[in-house]
Amino acid sequence: MTATTITISDDLKRELLKVAAQLQASTGQKVDYDDVLRFLVGKATRNLDLFRQACSPTGVSSARLRKQLRKGREEDKRKEHALEREYS
Repeated sequence: MTATTITISDDLKRELLKVAAQLQASTGQKVDYDDVLRFLVGKATRNLDLFRQACSPTGVSSARLRKQLRKGREEDKRKEHALEREYS
């Protein structure tokens, strides 16, 4: 493996050190910046398919989605008020 030097700011270096400390504590093994960067890249791309699915068109109009959202919120408010009356 060849090494490459990158330049990062001091605040980013501190953040990477925090992640390194968390990784080292959770794994019980010594970690280096390569391990930290691999972990962060893996974490960022792990759910890429799920992210793409969540962002893909649903085939349902936004007006219908808003209507369903409002209906759900109204239902939540009714349940919340019922619980408040019951436990007040």
